[in-house]
Amino acid sequence: MLAPGRPGAGPQPALARAVRAVRAVPAGLPPRQIAWPWVSSALVAFYRCAARRAHRTPCARCAARGTARASESGPRLPSVYSAEEVAEACQSHGSQVFQRFLQVFARFSGWATRAWAQWGSRRSAEEQLAQELREALVELGPSFVKVGQMLSSRVDLLPPAYVEELGRLTDRVAPFPKEEAEAILKEAWPDRALEALPSQPVAAASLGQVYCLDLEQHGCVAVKVQRPGIRGQICVDLYILRHLAGWVQRFFQLNTDLPALVDEYGARLVDELDFTREAERSVAFSRFASKLSLGSVTTARPVPELTTSSVLVTEWVQGERLELTAARDLEEAQRLQAVAMTCYLAMLLELGSLHADPHWGNLLRREDGVLVIIDWGLVADIDDGLRRQILRYVANILSNDYDAIPADLVAMGFIAPRGLMAMEEKQVARSISDVFQSLAAGGTAQQRIADVLPALAEIKQQHGSIGQIPAPFVYILRCFSILEGHGLRLDRNYRIVEDCYPYLANWALRAKASEAPLIRSVLYGPRVQGAVAVPDVNQVLRLLRGLPRLQDLQEASEGGQLAEELRTSLRSLRRARALQEVLLHEAARTLDVLGREVAEASLGPVLATLGFERNEEDEAVLGALKAMQNALQEELVAGEAEELIRSPFRRFVQSLLRRMGTRLNARQGLFESADVARVLWEARPFAMALQMRLMAMLLQRFERRLGDNEKLCVYIYIIS
Repeated sequence: MLAPGRPGAGPQPALARAVRAVRAVPAGLPPRQIAWPWVSSALVAFYRCAARRAHRTPCARCAARGTARASESGPRLPSVYSAEEVAEACQSHGSQVFQRFLQVFARFSGWATRAWAQWGSRRSAEEQLAQELREALVELGPSFVKVGQMLSSRVDLLPPAYVEELGRLTDRVAPFPKEEAEAILKEAWPDRALEALPSQPVAAASLGQVYCLDLEQHGCVAVKVQRPGIRGQICVDLYILRHLAGWVQRFFQLNTDLPALVDEYGARLVDELDFTREAERSVAFSRFASKLSLGSVTTARPVPELTTSSVLVTEWVQGERLELTAARDLEEAQRLQAVAMTCYLAMLLELGSLHADPHWGNLLRREDGVLVIIDWGLVADIDDGLRRQILRYVANILSNDYDAIPADLVAMGFIAPRGLMAMEEKQVARSISDVFQSLAAGGTAQQRIADVLPALAEIKQQHGSIGQIPAPFVYILRCFSILEGHGLRLDRNYRIVEDCYPYLANWALRAKASEAPLIRSVLYGPRVQGAVAVPDVNQVLRLLRGLPRLQDLQEASEGGQLAEELRTSLRSLRRARALQEVLLHEAARTLDVLGREVAEASLGPVLATLGFERNEEDEAVLGALKAMQNALQEELVAGEAEELIRSPFRRFVQSLLRRMGTRLNARQGLFESADVARVLWEARPFAMALQMRLMAMLLQRFERRLGDNEKLCVYIYIIS
C-alpha cells in the first residue's frame, strides 16, 4: 500500500529540509545521529517518487484504505495459491512488481535507518519509532500487517512501546470508505434492500472491516466486508517475498527452505480471502467443541445464506477482548488463557484444523465467562501422520523425557538432511536435550535464549547449521508463539508446558488402546536405565492440578442434570481404552503388592521361610504409594498455610462436593438421586467387565510371583 506525498513534495524540498535539520543539530551528538537527517530525507524522497509513479496522480484515500489502488489490468491472484500461477500473473506486470519492490524497500530502509540512528535514545523517541513502524506495516498492506500482529504478542521480545503500537494492528487499522463497502454488499446481495451503513465500522483489520447491522429475520449480526483491491496487491507481495526468500537462503546458506515457507504463508493467506471457507471452518469447530464437551469455548455462528467469498455474516457476539479482561480481573484472564491453550491443543492434535490467528482481537470473553474464538480465515491443516508425531513430542516434553526429543525433531523434519549424521553423536543429542529443557523452564525469551546459546554455539561450531523449519510448522509455531506471548503478558513466569496438562487429562479419556504407551510415559516420567517404572508423583499431581481447568473447559450450565453428567463421564470412560489399560495395570500391581504386605504382617515367619520376600518392584511400588500419600495429604488436608488453601486440586474437590450438595438438597434432589442410581445400575455390565479384567491381571501377577519363587513352588507341589 502506498502513501503518496503531497503535490510538489519532491526530492528538492526533502533535501532542503535535511540541510535545515543538520544545521540545527546540537554539537557533540554521535555521528550516526548527525548523518540521520541526510539519509532519512533521501529515502523519503525516493519513496515518494516511487509512490507518485505507481499512482500517476496522488490518491488521498489510499492511506486510509490500507491498500494500494489496483488497476483492472493488474495481476490476478488465483483462488487457490500456486507459486507458478502467481509468478505467471506477475511476470506480465513487471513494472508494477518493480515499483512495489521499491516502495517496500524504501519504506523499511527509511525506518531502519532512523532506528539505527536513535538506538538507545530516550523513551519518547522509541515511541515515535514504534508508531512509524506500525504506520509502515499498515501502509504496506495485509502481507506485512500479519507479521506485525504476530510480533505484537511477544511482550518478552519487544520493548513495551512496540508491543503497545503493534497491538493496534489487530482491529484498529484505518478503515476504507463506507461507500466502497456498500458497493461490495450490493454486489453480494443483489436481491436484498440494504440500508445505509454506519459511518464507521466497529472494527477494521488487515483484510476487511466489520459492521454491526440489524437484518430482518436474522437480528443483530456482524458483517465483515473484504477490503477492495486487496487480491492484486497480495499477489505481487507474495511474488516479491518468494524471490527475496530464495536470495536470502542462498546468501546465508540456510537449511530451511525459505521459499517453501513463503508458499505455506501464501497458501493460508489466499485461503483466508475466501469468506465461505471461513464460515465452513467455524461450523466445523462448533461441532468439534460439542463432540468433546468443550462447554467453555464457542464461536460466532455464521449465516450461510448471506455469506459470499467477499462478505461474511455471523451472529453478533457481545464480548470483551482478553486484555480488557486482564485489566479488570487478572485471575479470570489467566483462566481463559488456560482454556484457550487447552482448546488449541485439541485443535492441533485431534481436529486437524488449527485456528492460526489467536491474537487478542480474536479471543473474546462473553458475559457468561465463555471464551469466543472468532475470525476463522487463517487456519492451518495438519494431517494424521504429523499429528501423531506432534503428540509423541508433546508427551515427551510433559514427561520431562528430553533424551527422546532429538529423535522427535528428526521425525518432524526439524533436522536438515546434512545434520542427520551429527544427531547420532551422543554429545549433540545431549546438547539438544539441554536446550529443550531450558526452553520448557518458562520465563521470558531473553532468559531462555541466554540459557541455550552456549549449547547451540557448541553444536554449530562442531557440525555447522543442522536445523531447519519444515513448511507445515510455519503456522503451528506462529499460533503457539502468540499464545505463549499472551501467557507471558499475564504472568512473566508463565510456562506453556503447565497449560498442557488439562488437555492431556481430557485427551486421556478418548485415547485409543494403541496410545497407552504415551499415557504411561507422561505418568511415569523419563525412564531410568535399570529402574522399575512407577507413576511419578510430580507428574500425577500436575494432572490432578489440571482437573480444575478441565472442569472450567467442560463446565455445563447450572441447569445441567447430575445424572446426565455421570452418564456422559461413564460413556467417555468406556471409550478410554488406553486409560483403562494403564489404570487396571496399576490397580492390579498395587493390590498385588499390598496383598503381599498383608500376608507378611499375618504370616511373617512362614513367608520368610518360603523366601516370599519383597522384590525390587515391591519396594518401588510401596515407595511410590508413600510419596503419593504424602503429596495428596499436602494438597487435600486443610492447613493454615495460604498455599495449601489455594491448592487447585483441593479447590476442585471442594467445588465438586459443593455442586453435588447443592443439587441433592434442592427440591428435585430425591428424583435426581434416583436418576443417578439408575445410571449406576445401567453401568453394571461395564463395571463387571472391568472387574473381570482386573482379576485376570491379578492372577497373572500371582502366577508370575509363584514362578519366581522355587521354594514356594516345591512346597505347594508337596502339599498337593
